[in-house]
Amino acid sequence: MTSHSVPTGTAEAAGALLPLSGVKIVDLSQIGAGPYGTSMLGDLGADVIKVEPLQGDSFRYVDNAYDHGESAYFFGVNRSKRSMALDLKDPEGYKVLVRLIEDADVFVVAFRPDAVKRMGLDFETLSKVNDRLIYASVTAFGETGPRAHQPGMDILAQALSGMMGVTGEIGGGPVKVGVPIADFVGSFFLGFGVCAALRQRDQTGRGDKITINLLDGQIAAFANYITAYDKTGVPFRPQGGGHPQLVPYQPFLGSDGKHFILACLNDRFWKVLLPLLAEFEDFDDPRFASNSGRVEHRDELCGRLQAVFDSRPAAYWLQRLEEAGVPCSAIHRMEDAMEDPQVLANGSIAELEHPRFGTYKVPNNPIRFERAATGPRGYSPGLGEHTHEILAAAGFSTEEIQGLRDRGIVNQTFVPSAV
Repeated sequence: MTSHSVPTGTAEAAGALLPLSGVKIVDLSQIGAGPYGTSMLGDLGADVIKVEPLQGDSFRYVDNAYDHGESAYFFGVNRSKRSMALDLKDPEGYKVLVRLIEDADVFVVAFRPDAVKRMGLDFETLSKVNDRLIYASVTAFGETGPRAHQPGMDILAQALSGMMGVTGEIGGGPVKVGVPIADFVGSFFLGFGVCAALRQRDQTGRGDKITINLLDGQIAAFANYITAYDKTGVPFRPQGGGHPQLVPYQPFLGSDGKHFILACLNDRFWKVLLPLLAEFEDFDDPRFASNSGRVEHRDELCGRLQAVFDSRPAAYWLQRLEEAGVPCSAIHRMEDAMEDPQVLANGSIAELEHPRFGTYKVPNNPIRFERAATGPRGYSPGLGEHTHEILAAAGFSTEEIQGLRDRGIVNQTFVPSAV
């Protein structure tokens, strides 16, 4: 990562090694899952080379928050990497990519399996170029099966997995999770898989192929549901803000109309709650003593609790619950969460400096090291911003690079400059 795209004050700028220092990643992924995953690998020190079509990642154009082709969505998921614009449809462009892969550690692709094979970007082909290459394939539905060659995206993975079928209000229709959860869970598995594959290569000396798909990631998120359904045969349905396996574990309303969360994760917390409730109503009922009993009598219990909470504002209940040691929380909008004292104390939001558009905020990398200052290391790169330096580092001469530019094989449309 070059100095102009790395904020000062990072471990790398100070000369310290980051966990993935020296790891070179060639990233062909676009949109959400792949780019966010490789951004987080970049946060950890990997040199991520984002290889884009000459016109750029399609999600550069999904909104015009900064400028045409400079979307806020793209800025949010593409930090800590360099950009190179390359025409892979041209045989010369393919040869350029192969030269980058020859000494790469990781290759990330997020195309449908038929396109990967047609373009010569499959594992079998590229592993012959570099047998130490870790090949990471990100798809929507997997590489085999009836949907493998169909277009896929976050909302389809949420729909097919059952995620939308357990999300929403009681008795209501299916609801998509508010964030692109299938994309981002996939990105976390991508980072996890790449790090594990690097460790495997340490042991074997050879690369391998890892596959991640959005549908699998959503199915994996049902870890506490699938086994229960298999055992009981009772399907799960939307519970609004509640939980089908825990009671009380949901939002309630104070007398001022503000919501708050009461979360009795287990029977211990229920017992802690009982003395607080005793002055308002007797909840020391044997039917409510265990979580299974509370689940069975959910409607009656939660209705009685709401009747109690109707008597005081939400802030009153939050104070009383916190004092008693019962898990509880106000319910934030996103803008409120960004200013929450705990979020601020955690450093959960990072600020990056863009040479044209100034500062902007992104989520910090949630993986923290005691001795390595991991986190976002640079603004989202402009289209082809690093084309020349990437090619030069790969051994291309100045004349070769100029020839590629003259023939429209590569491009560098963005040169950092002050607004």
